[in-house]
Amino acid sequence: MALQVENVTFAYTKGGRPVLQEVSARFEKDRITVLTGASGCGKSTLLYLMAGIYPNDTGFLRGGQVRLDGENPSAWTPPERCAHVGMMFQNPELQFCMDTVENELIFCLENRQVPPGEIPGRMDGALEFCGISALKKRTLLSLSGGERQKVMLACVTALQSQWLLLDEPFANVDEKSAAEIAGKLRRLHKERGVGIVAVDHRLDHWLAAADEIRVMEEGKIDPQGYPVGSLSPDWLEKKGIVVPGRLYREPLLPRKGGEIALSLRDVSITLGEKPIARELSARFACGQVHALLGESGCGKSTLFGAITGTVPYGGEICAGGYSLKKRRRLPVGLLGLVTQNPQDQFVFDTVYDEVYKSLLAKGEQQAAETAQRILRENQLWRYRELSPYMLSQGQQRRLGVAALTAYDCRVLLCDEPTYAQDRRNTIAILEGLVRQVEEKGLCLIFSTHDRMLAESYADQIWHMEGGKLYAQTGSRV
Repeated sequence: MALQVENVTFAYTKGGRPVLQEVSARFEKDRITVLTGASGCGKSTLLYLMAGIYPNDTGFLRGGQVRLDGENPSAWTPPERCAHVGMMFQNPELQFCMDTVENELIFCLENRQVPPGEIPGRMDGALEFCGISALKKRTLLSLSGGERQKVMLACVTALQSQWLLLDEPFANVDEKSAAEIAGKLRRLHKERGVGIVAVDHRLDHWLAAADEIRVMEEGKIDPQGYPVGSLSPDWLEKKGIVVPGRLYREPLLPRKGGEIALSLRDVSITLGEKPIARELSARFACGQVHALLGESGCGKSTLFGAITGTVPYGGEICAGGYSLKKRRRLPVGLLGLVTQNPQDQFVFDTVYDEVYKSLLAKGEQQAAETAQRILRENQLWRYRELSPYMLSQGQQRRLGVAALTAYDCRVLLCDEPTYAQDRRNTIAILEGLVRQVEEKGLCLIFSTHDRMLAESYADQIWHMEGGKLYAQTGSRV
C-alpha cells in the first residue's frame, strides 16, 4: 500500500506559473517519511494534493494523477476521505470549527459518521493518547499554539484514518512537546499501522521517529530516501534545512543598550481563573535583541498581549516613558507586534501594498524602492501582485515580519517570527530584524522555541516558567 504521485503539474491560477511541474514520488505506508527542502519548493501544496483537498478547493491540476492505495483521493466524499487520510495543517486554527476542545472532537467524529454511542470513548481515548485530557472542557481560544497543535493531533487520531499527512507539526510547540508528539506519531504508526508523511524544515524532532528523509528541490523530489541521521550537517545546510544543534551564526559581541524602552513591574495576568503570570519584573533596552523562551502554554503570547493592550493585567507596564495602562492612546510608532498568526494583521489586497502602504510617509519613490528591497530580501517579490491570503503559511509569516519592520517603532514584539521557515529564510528574517535594531536603535523582543536561534542572535535570553520570568545567566548583556 502506497501514496503515489505521478507526473503532477499544479498551479494556483489558470494561466499562472506551476508550483509543481511533473512531480513524481511514491511513499510507502510501512515507513514514516519526512519530506524536507527549502521554503517555496511546493511541499505543502503536494501534501494538500495527496490529501484530496486540492484541486477540489482551489487550483488547477494540469496533468498527472495522485493515487492513495490505488484510488484518487479528490474523488472521495469528505467522510470517505477521512476514513483514508487525515491532515494536520501548519496553522491548526484553519481547521477548527467549534468553541471547545470537546465540541471540536465531537464535530469531527460526527462528520466521520461515527455512531453516537462510540463518540465519547473515541474522544476520550484520543485525548488520553495525546496527553491532553485536562484540556477537554477548555475553549480553543484560550489555548496556546502548541496546545492547539496537540488538539488537532487528537482530532486526527480520533478519526482513525489509514494515512496521516502533517504540515510542520512542530512549528508551534516547545522541544519537550515536540518530542512527545513525535513519540505518539511513532506509536500510531507501529501499533495501528498508520502511514505517515510529514513536511518539516527541522529534522531534530524526527531522529527517533522517522524511517526516511526525502528531499524536495526546485519542484522535484529526490527518488532516493535517506535514513534518518545519515545526512551530514553541511549537506543539510546547503539544502536550506535547519541543522539539529547548529547555530545559525557565530554570536557577535554584545550590543550596548541605550535607554530603557520597555519595563515590567510586578505584572500579573489571570485568564478566567487560571493564573498565567505572577509579579513579572524586567527591563528591555533600546538597541538590543531579547529572546523569550518557554514551554507551549507558559504565557509568552499572553505577555505580548498584555504589553499591546489586548490582555488585562495587574502591575505596571511602561514603554517610552508612558504607562500603558493609564494612557488610552499611545504615540504612533511606539509599539509594533508581529502576531503568531500573520493573517490577523493583513489589511491590504496585495503583498506589495502590505509593505508599500506603510512606507508612504517617506514619499512615493522611496516607498516603492524600499518596498521592492524588503520583498526581495524576503523572497516575496514574485508574489507582489497576489493577495496575502494566497501565500503559504511560511510566506505569510515572512510578509507579516516585513510589513511591521517597514514601520518605525520603538519596541518591536515578534511572536514566533521564524515559524515554519527553512534555514535560509530563518537567517534572512533575523538578520533583517537585527539590522532594524542596529540602524534604528529599536528594542526587539521575539519569542521562539528554537534555542539555537536565541543563542545565535539575542543579547539577552529570558525564560517563562511557572508564571515567572527569568533572565538567563550568561547571556550577552
